Amino acid sequence: MADVTRVNGNAKAHGSPAGVISADELVILNGPDMDFFKIIVTNGSAEVVDIRNELDAAESVVAIMQAIETKGNVEMYQVEGDATGQISVAVYPAGAWTTSTLQTAIRALGGTVGANSVDVSGTAVTTSGLEFV
Repeated sequence: MADVTRVNGNAKAHGSPAGVISADELVILNGPDMDFFKIIVTNGSAEVVDIRNELDAAESVVAIMQAIETKGNVEMYQVEGDATGQISVAVYPAGAWTTSTLQTAIRALGGTVGANSVDVSGTAVTTSGLEFV
């Protein structure tokens, strides 16, 4: 089999064509661009809410996913298996949400979300990127 020497381009599939990066660079090789968010579910007093038992159909994690899906598709998500209240989500299309608009939408769900009346009114949303650990 013959080899072809590559003479232009770089390892990045998206973003600027420069071969040097100054911050973490997410490269999506197949499929659409997505945004990645880290959601820390907290109540109105800024106390973290343990959401490990909030995964059933009528509970708060589903309500949060439904809120996200009013503007985009949740392509994947992960609820941390500890008491940190963290949900990591990948949302398509990129740009459907910003950290501030998503945070506002989740906080607007209020203090009695789901069957267990979970208070999500202090929830914080940041851009997490994607890292494999």
